[in-house]
Amino acid sequence: MAKKTHRETPEGRGFDLIDHGGGGAARRETASEPEYERKPETEEKRIGISKHGTEAFIQGDHTEASGMALSVTRHASPPGAEKFTFLLCGIDTLDLGLYVSWGPDWKRRLHALDKKKQEAGKNGGLLLALPSGRKAIFKPGGKGQNYRFHLQFEAYNLYIAKAAKPGTAPNVYLSISSRTLWLDGIETALGWIAEDLKAIGKGKILFVQVSRVDLCADFLIPGGLSHEFLLFHKATRTDKGNLYLDRDMLETFYVGDAKSPIQLRIYNKGLEVRKRGTKGWFLDLWAVDSTEDIWRVEFQIRRPALKGLGINSLDDLKERQKGLWKRLTSKWFSLRLPDNEKVERRTVHPLWCAVQECFPHAAAEIQPVSAGTKEISPEWHLSHIDGCLSSFAALLGITSRDEAINELKARLERRNNAEAFEKACVKKAIQKGTLSGGGGR
Repeated sequence: MAKKTHRETPEGRGFDLIDHGGGGAARRETASEPEYERKPETEEKRIGISKHGTEAFIQGDHTEASGMALSVTRHASPPGAEKFTFLLCGIDTLDLGLYVSWGPDWKRRLHALDKKKQEAGKNGGLLLALPSGRKAIFKPGGKGQNYRFHLQFEAYNLYIAKAAKPGTAPNVYLSISSRTLWLDGIETALGWIAEDLKAIGKGKILFVQVSRVDLCADFLIPGGLSHEFLLFHKATRTDKGNLYLDRDMLETFYVGDAKSPIQLRIYNKGLEVRKRGTKGWFLDLWAVDSTEDIWRVEFQIRRPALKGLGINSLDDLKERQKGLWKRLTSKWFSLRLPDNEKVERRTVHPLWCAVQECFPHAAAEIQPVSAGTKEISPEWHLSHIDGCLSSFAALLGITSRDEAINELKARLERRNNAEAFEKACVKKAIQKGTLSGGGGR
């Protein structure tokens, strides 16, 4: 049973701790992983609620706006992290919103999916074999209110809505497993997914939107990390967080709430691998023989933060992930030496310097973007226009595509003249940075 203890931090502030007798590292929230990879939920005790930290981070406010510049009287530094070795960095969790256009027989296939869902409900899941040779479990549930169907593959989880075409939100949600990301890669996984969507309903991916990404870095730290060490050196934009201890030994240190746009986890990854026994392949990636004293720094970034930082598509993520890591490890959280009264002026701890610089070819820190700079592919707009056109035609009792387009053209010309349309296009092109030749095309 969990035991709650109250301790005084080196800064003199109290934190509520949870001592649950083990399993903290295995209990971090990873909602996007397949069910067989999920950690069991457990009670969380949060500390020092702060509402503005993530918003200020996304909007690019100065550190003093978030409380990082508080003057604090420090005591002697707890020992820890005197030696460390970088092992690995990359993406450990990736959730994608897929804008998918299904084939002309989607209604028939939707009926078949509903029957399979009913059968899955009676049997606790239904095993399917796709033409690709990949097998999936048709799960009885879905995801939230939007995604009715859930297919669990070995490499990913696929959640499918009923809509034949996407609207303003994705109609397919994809969670790629950690193993697939590390061993096969994103491009390979997307190739499999495109093939499976075609088999399920002649689906075609129009646009891929990043919904959640977890960036991480793994280090070998002899002797490990203690909660006293982290609490003493931390400089962060939010005071919300919690700890999990096993007999006073730190397993997981959280900063930020699990449901907030950004959360940091610093945890004993080697212990998690050892306890669960399903990720031994990490030993090969780490190039070590033992899981002892291997710790992970992991940022979970959800859609609101990604959008605010201009990361919408997979290409955005590829181009900006290094700058994102730089910003997270510099502006959102850091470990610093107690050599100045002002937190933002303190020297960054050597361990955290290594964390900041571990992503290859460290890029410049990315900056927040305005809401008007979101980029969506022309295919997404075409899909949306196509869906609106059929609804427009149905309201007028029109069944011919050509007749519907002609009627739409006539009504648009009456509604808005060519000069006004051109001005509107030029304004939007300037906002998006796509204007060419002064608007001449």
